[in-house]
Amino acid sequence: MRHLCFSSLIVATLILACSNGRTSQETVTENTENTNSTMASMDDPVLEKNTVESVALTEVTSPASINKATEKKEAPKESTPSAEAKAVPASSTPTPEVKPDLPKESMVSSEPTPAPTSTTSEAPKTTVTPTTNPVANANVTTATKPVEKKIELSHDGFDQLLRKYVNSSGGVNYSGFQKEKATLAAYLDLLKKNAPQSSWSKNKEIAYWINLYNAFTIYAIVEKYPVSSIMDLEGGKVWDKKKIVIGGKSLTLNDIEKEKLLKRFKEPRVHFAVNCAAASCPPLLNKAWTEDNVQRYLAKQTKAFINNAKYNSISAKSLEISQIFNWYAGDFGGSDKVVAYFQKYSEIEINGNAKVKFKTYDWKLNKQ
Repeated sequence: MRHLCFSSLIVATLILACSNGRTSQETVTENTENTNSTMASMDDPVLEKNTVESVALTEVTSPASINKATEKKEAPKESTPSAEAKAVPASSTPTPEVKPDLPKESMVSSEPTPAPTSTTSEAPKTTVTPTTNPVANANVTTATKPVEKKIELSHDGFDQLLRKYVNSSGGVNYSGFQKEKATLAAYLDLLKKNAPQSSWSKNKEIAYWINLYNAFTIYAIVEKYPVSSIMDLEGGKVWDKKKIVIGGKSLTLNDIEKEKLLKRFKEPRVHFAVNCAAASCPPLLNKAWTEDNVQRYLAKQTKAFINNAKYNSISAKSLEISQIFNWYAGDFGGSDKVVAYFQKYSEIEINGNAKVKFKTYDWKLNKQ
């Protein structure tokens, strides 16, 4: 037992000396003295017991034991490289950081991206922002409807055709009109695009409808020319079958004359302005009707037609007149008002009780 305690004491002493790095002679001497003292006390049982306990306590509380316990308790944590340390490459050659393609908004935002809640990752959504760079858009073709420039209404084109192909007596050169069919068609197209408006004056609208009626009639003849009579067109019903679209509505020649002119304006002199392309029709004026001349020419055409013996034979006691006054008597105030109407324009004085007859209507073409 003594030898065991002695050996343990020596071992403890050596461990303590090694842990403190004490290898000097002073340490050895001190330990030797302690050893001798311990050995001397081994003879006493009480001292032996105390010595064993002291040795055990020395082992427990020795600096080496404390250091070992401290090492276990305060083991240094594995150092985690900081953000800056991660960013610093190990070598002198920088390694490019590979980032996924993300929308511009994600790259600019300083807020952290929330962790995905699903194990299945979704591809980042990319927002495409249109560019205003003309070079970037050079190959992009946008289909746009061309803006149609509206041409102001003018009757000058039709006026030139009338002066060129209609003589002073109303004879028409249809062959000449046929050569300029495209010009006539362009004028009709102009009328289609410029339908009468509520803001128009009465004279402007009357002139419009008269020109439309006459130009459309000439065009109907030119399309089928040569013909001997307008009655050869549409089985003699050209006035009800030939149509033109104005203001979104399909109109016939009868619609234009009866609805747009006679009914609307209550103007019987219109009969001497519109021309039906027949020899017995009132002569076609070789000028276009306008807002400025419409009233003057209505009066002039009416007086010229009534006093032209080709159309009306007048005496004080009798009248042999055009079928127009028969077919459209209501527009002149009725059959009993026809004489009064002639008295208003006739160059010959007419009795109030003059007898009235109607001439046969000649449907031959009114060509030169």
